[in-house]
Amino acid sequence: MAEPIQEVVVLVFNGIERLDIEGPLGVLGWAARIANQNLKIRFVSKDGRSVEDHLLGRSISVDGAVTDVASTDLLLVPGGDLSRFGNDSDLVAAVKRIGATSRYLVSVCTGAFLVAQAGLADGKTMATHWKTHSQFRSRFPKINLASDRRYVQDQNLWSSAGISAGIDMTLRFVISQWGESTAKEVQDFLEYFPEPPFPRS
Repeated sequence: MAEPIQEVVVLVFNGIERLDIEGPLGVLGWAARIANQNLKIRFVSKDGRSVEDHLLGRSISVDGAVTDVASTDLLLVPGGDLSRFGNDSDLVAAVKRIGATSRYLVSVCTGAFLVAQAGLADGKTMATHWKTHSQFRSRFPKINLASDRRYVQDQNLWSSAGISAGIDMTLRFVISQWGESTAKEVQDFLEYFPEPPFPRS
């Protein structure tokens, strides 16, 4: 088992989906607490300014700019409204620079598009939101899209489909860092035992 992570850097931007952040951070936060370990969380944006989420337009404050980060244990790249961030060259450059030197690069939902544009997934397998599968395939032919998987680990690259899949992925990541017993305790504490009212269409 690897030496557990001690720091997480979260890249935030206008148009972000809050639950792509809060789900994984909730899992990681409780895992660290159960393991009696300090876990540093830093939110960064491309210019050090606060950003707005795409659903409610509420502000998300940050701890600094991407230029304040050289590398980290885990770089988390969430998703959201692709039309607001999907072609932002500054965000892509930040993912490329920080992700290339970090222990783990993790994307949730459409955050996969930033990772893919950064060239850090060429020849690897990724997951992303089901509504964007055709777009992802056409834009990134060098990446194997796991259209039937909720999350994927390919070496140090972890990726997941939509919101709840990010929680699934992070629970699996916790196993790799702190072991199965910690992951199970986190899942039990969160009462994360999904019982959706409708089957997937």
